[in-house]
Amino acid sequence: MEPKTSAPAQNAMRVFVVCDQDATAPIWGYIIRDKGLVAILETSVQRAMERSVEEVPDLIVIDVNASHTQRMELCRQFRSLSASPILLFLPSNNEPEILEAYQNGVDECVVKPISPAIFLAKIMAWSRRSWSEPMTPRKAGRLRLDPSHRSAMGANDREIKLTNLEFRVLHLLMSRPGYVFPAEEIIQTVWGANGDIVLLKNVVYRLRKKLEEEADEKHMIQTWPGGYSFVEE
Repeated sequence: MEPKTSAPAQNAMRVFVVCDQDATAPIWGYIIRDKGLVAILETSVQRAMERSVEEVPDLIVIDVNASHTQRMELCRQFRSLSASPILLFLPSNNEPEILEAYQNGVDECVVKPISPAIFLAKIMAWSRRSWSEPMTPRKAGRLRLDPSHRSAMGANDREIKLTNLEFRVLHLLMSRPGYVFPAEEIIQTVWGANGDIVLLKNVVYRLRKKLEEEADEKHMIQTWPGGYSFVEE
């Protein structure tokens, strides 16, 4: 029989844990759930990459014995989809790898071994940070945004599922239709210190493709020298 853990409260923090170690993964999951948080546990690196598109975590924990290349790719994948903090566990104090991890969007690197007590302390420290501001529903032109479902809906009433970053960028642009947001302002608002122009361009590309293919809404996001705007049609 598994030990009883606290039931997650409504709107509890969601922690996505990627851990490929059979003995460690259940421990991390138990510690998180015992504090009333939601643990999304994945033991396969490949499956974690696939699920990163589906899930909307508040904190991402990566603790894998995979190759350096796989660890970095996993960090890049999560950072390209989410503005949530990333906590990376590393098997050794390798300065070049630590520096590369930070360059790939990691917020904190922890060199193992790490005790359950320290693991929990770090999770709770991140949970106390107000990382994402509450978002209200938005409507501009024929497009509506629903924060509760992280989706958009156009004139054809077809729901468009958005990633964390897609939703945040579109939500910002729709807050002032017609206003040209400088790229740096968008990056700072959505990503903070972990963003760059390449990430922003990728998100805008995906947004345009979804709006065009799934809602038949074209030209809503306009590119200007140095920035982007949302145009009501």
